[in-house]
Amino acid sequence: MGIERRPEVFILNDYSTPNGGSSVVALLSAMELARRGCRVTLFTAKGDGVHQERGIRNLCLEQETIRDDPNRVRAIGNGLYNFVASRRLRSALAKQDPHATVIHVHSYTIALSASVIATALDMGFPVVLSLHDFFITCPTGGFFLHKQSKICELTPQSWSCIACNCDRRNFLHKQWRVARTVLQNQGLRIDRRISHFIGVSDFSVDVIKPFLPAEAKITTIPNPVQAENIGPAPVGTNSAFVFIGRFSREKGPQIFAKATSRLAINAVFIGDGDLSEELRRECPDATFTGWLSQDEVRTWLRCARALVFPPLWYETLGLVVVEAASAGVPAIVSSRCAAIDFVRHDETGLIFDHGSVDSLCDQIKRLSDDSATAAKLGASAHRWYWQNPWSVERHVDELLKLYDQMLPSH
Repeated sequence: MGIERRPEVFILNDYSTPNGGSSVVALLSAMELARRGCRVTLFTAKGDGVHQERGIRNLCLEQETIRDDPNRVRAIGNGLYNFVASRRLRSALAKQDPHATVIHVHSYTIALSASVIATALDMGFPVVLSLHDFFITCPTGGFFLHKQSKICELTPQSWSCIACNCDRRNFLHKQWRVARTVLQNQGLRIDRRISHFIGVSDFSVDVIKPFLPAEAKITTIPNPVQAENIGPAPVGTNSAFVFIGRFSREKGPQIFAKATSRLAINAVFIGDGDLSEELRRECPDATFTGWLSQDEVRTWLRCARALVFPPLWYETLGLVVVEAASAGVPAIVSSRCAAIDFVRHDETGLIFDHGSVDSLCDQIKRLSDDSATAAKLGASAHRWYWQNPWSVERHVDELLKLYDQMLPSH
């Protein structure tokens, strides 16, 4: 009986530090893949890397991100096509076997650029892209009209899309992003050449699939959650309604702040961002913690009556909703976001009308006034999660199955 060979895996990610959802997933999967016996190379643009003793080869370019590079001409050029990253990756892949090596891309638009994907594809390697965002089709990555604070219904790269002033910054920046997407998909043909896409939720796959090539292969694999089963939180006796995330318009904290002010509830805002001062003015009696560690977030969740998840854009997952469920905390979520995949109304949480402060107030008041219902929903959310937990082991099991499909001769 032969010894099973594990594939070699190159993980491409802008950062080598866990400073965002996609980076956390990239690093957790890298460590678990290495533990399973895979030879793992973490190829990144910025950061300190993970510990060498974890069995991961770190190739960090020590470059600045597009946003932080003081040389704006270089930043603009690197954002379109990072030649340094391309050359370094080509050199790293030169001795690899394309029939035994998978290139797994997590994030690339912050520093690495589409150049690294094109390089791997040109060298004949199978490439899988995790869809943590919508940048493979949407120039701004979120199907969101930032100026109007509403979901975008336009076809990506249509004339209406190109002419739309929807970027978070300004119209000129939008045009640069359009040029980047044209180079990515018309010039380098990356959307047509990617071997496989990984969706992080069925909802987000449904959003993006109409704008991918008809032959695109997509598999949904849940992101890993770090959680310990210590029983459901005592939500029936808790009083705090908690928001966790970046304080920006598309995340919807202002919706929660208005509801908080109207209902005079015990509200906790975990995170920070551009809207911080506005939120503090709207609800001066709320608790603002700033950014916290994962352990500190878990501690706050144990003290929560419910998580409030009110994004104005789609999101691709809403992992914090699943993390809350693992703690036995029900979530109140917007009706037009990916988290509705994981919340069953009146069973494991509540759903409110997208963008409606009135509707959000109604759902918050239900749980605020009814301890029994809050406890029932929390217990149901806990059961739902722990009957098939989103562990890193489960995540990597599914990754390895997909890698094996991509390497038929492996």
